[in-house]
Amino acid sequence: MNVEKLRADFPALKKWVYLDNAFVGLMPKQVKAGYDEFVQRWMNFDVEGTKTILGEWLEKAAKVRGMIGDFIGAKAKEIVFTTCTGSGLNIVINGTSWEKGDNVVFPEWEHNPMDTTTLRRNGVEVRSQEVREGRTELADLEKLVDDRTRLVQVSQVGYINGFRPDLKGVAGIAHEHGARVLVDSTQAVGALVIDVKKEGVDYVSAAPYKYLMGPAGLAFLYVKSEHIGDLEPDRVGWKNQIWAGDHAEEPIDFTESAEKFEYGTIHFQGVYALEKSLEYLNRIGMDAVERRVLDLSGYLWDSAHDMGKRMYTPPDTKSPVVSFFEENAPEVAAKLMMEGVKVTGREAHGGHIRTAPHFYNTKTDIDALFKKYWDIVS
Repeated sequence: MNVEKLRADFPALKKWVYLDNAFVGLMPKQVKAGYDEFVQRWMNFDVEGTKTILGEWLEKAAKVRGMIGDFIGAKAKEIVFTTCTGSGLNIVINGTSWEKGDNVVFPEWEHNPMDTTTLRRNGVEVRSQEVREGRTELADLEKLVDDRTRLVQVSQVGYINGFRPDLKGVAGIAHEHGARVLVDSTQAVGALVIDVKKEGVDYVSAAPYKYLMGPAGLAFLYVKSEHIGDLEPDRVGWKNQIWAGDHAEEPIDFTESAEKFEYGTIHFQGVYALEKSLEYLNRIGMDAVERRVLDLSGYLWDSAHDMGKRMYTPPDTKSPVVSFFEENAPEVAAKLMMEGVKVTGREAHGGHIRTAPHFYNTKTDIDALFKKYWDIVS
């Protein structure tokens, strides 16, 4: 990986020591080109033959669904475009047939916890798993999951401190009781190699504007093939209409394709941008990206620990996200930003600084972070 050459693709790196990809990722020039292509083609009505401009957009969306599937080890028919991570989570929750007395389980620090009006209206019990010393344990999960559990929700990478649960272990516990596993992978996709089949999970929702360096306002949901037929769309529109009137669009197979959850016009400009971000990462290779991200985050963890910081990220966690406890964390992060260093500072969860390097960062960036940090707190 020629890091210096790759860094030239990110204009923001001329100004910033950017270590905040868990918040919003930087965009390379190639992804901007995807946005530009969409606008230019629409503005000039640049279509092939007798195709409509909408036909062009729909073909691009079909292509990128396949690219997403390849990227996470799924099939194209198992991918649906959504607007955000929470949208995908709600498709699963609202599309499940609930009975009073069912329950759902999730860690108490989950970013989008499954405590929704749909569940409350249907008398579904919400069970939160305790977080201890910055992590969750499978043994604690086993105590909460029973034969009335319908969904277990976890994040592949925790947004607070980067903790990574054993997804295979979570799936094993859930499936033993007939429950399904719903995963938020927003803090993982684009930083780590993802294989949904290997992990054995049932649903994955993710937004691409962080490590995937893609658009905001567009996200995707993976629905395991076996569940497509019995998960009901929570809304309908021109793309998945049920009414077969005189002006019905091409019918969607409600048992075979997750596309049935796309009820209307999607963020097509974002689709063009996402195509470019997937191409970009595929050219580098996700194995290489993951190795570099984990090498940098390991160096960051060691640097903070060696300086005497109390670490929020557990020592055995190999993750793109590294957090350490800090008094007045928002103020410290703001002062770092004034010095051209971008991290996240939060008062919540005891007060902490969260860092999140990507492949284009260097150990020099991390050294610069801590030099500026000590200048501020000394």
